[in-house]
Amino acid sequence: MAKHQLSVSLIGNNKEHLDRDAMPGGTTLSIDGELCINLRGRTLSCRACANLCVSSALKLSEDAVTLNADKCTDCGACLPACPTGVFSMQGFSPSHFLHELNSHDEVHIHCSANTGKTEGISIPCFHLLDARLAAAAFAAGSRIFQLSGLGHCEQCDKGNAINHIITTQNRLTQWFGIDSAPQMIIPTALLATKQKGEHRQDEKQSPQMSRRQFLQRAGLRAVASVNLCSTPTETDDTRRSQHGFNHVSIEHQRPVEYQSLLAEKLTELPWVANEIPWHGRAINHECNACLTCGQRCPTGALQVEHNDAGRGISFKTELCTDCGLCTQLCPMDAIRRYKVTDITEVIAPRSALMYRYHSTCPHCAGDFLPQAEDGELCSTCQNEQVLENEWLGLAQQ
Repeated sequence: MAKHQLSVSLIGNNKEHLDRDAMPGGTTLSIDGELCINLRGRTLSCRACANLCVSSALKLSEDAVTLNADKCTDCGACLPACPTGVFSMQGFSPSHFLHELNSHDEVHIHCSANTGKTEGISIPCFHLLDARLAAAAFAAGSRIFQLSGLGHCEQCDKGNAINHIITTQNRLTQWFGIDSAPQMIIPTALLATKQKGEHRQDEKQSPQMSRRQFLQRAGLRAVASVNLCSTPTETDDTRRSQHGFNHVSIEHQRPVEYQSLLAEKLTELPWVANEIPWHGRAINHECNACLTCGQRCPTGALQVEHNDAGRGISFKTELCTDCGLCTQLCPMDAIRRYKVTDITEVIAPRSALMYRYHSTCPHCAGDFLPQAEDGELCSTCQNEQVLENEWLGLAQQ
């Protein structure tokens, strides 16, 4: 695979650029920057990975996903946080993790900080677990997750994963109900310590803290508990770079592994009504057939369809992570996002959202693709007709 020299960069260890398949010294993290929403949309609209990076090793822009390998602690929080699967990690694969669980009802999982633990399954950090992965394991038969090593979290350089695990458990309860959801076992003493520590931290807030600083800190806490299958929080920075799309291969699309694993087990899970974590897409008559949404979709949920008769946009629901890039890019606001409530819609085959047949202009006899469903003239002849009507109107006054 060619190196993405403009889309991904690496600071530290005397390396300037990072190949997706290369594992630079100092970090096991790999980055496929061509899948990043910010690069494909030329707008800094997603900061999900950087907001969760405890070491501030990730920097984002419309041109690059920049990793400081000297700062990266390999916590892996960016893997499930990214809605488009930009990140991967040597030594951890969600699918391999599920295979190792071997469908046991009660499984023991420990993090790399728990060095004295030899039994069970070892993962780099509990930040790599999310509700989608736990739900896929639940469907395979694992109902109780004994987590060893959480006692090291407060001192760990990978960051404290207790809040993340609590958020994951809350999401599982929302999806499957309090009586049916799988259980992530967190020692009661740790929960009590965590709650007490948060209370003391709130008490120690400086009275000199500005309102802006307080809101910024509150915002970071909110990001940590966001639904990972939902649209990333929008930012105020909507400035667009002028470099264009030359360095990003928009044909490069890839399903997100966390999402795909859950989709495979979708029908085997006891979902609470209307809690399926998927959103669909619809395209209305305002669409001008620019096809940008299908070209830039990073997961392949939206795709451009071409044949001799015409072209259009198709959609496969199970691949959609609700990243929001399509609605962000649509120049006509023609794409509608809606909540999926029926499992059959998620597992249904790819279907057409929009299709325009090639037509022959009756005025100039040229072939064209109508920008609207009722378009009878090509755009050139249509503009000429508008101008002609305006002149006739002026002449009649």
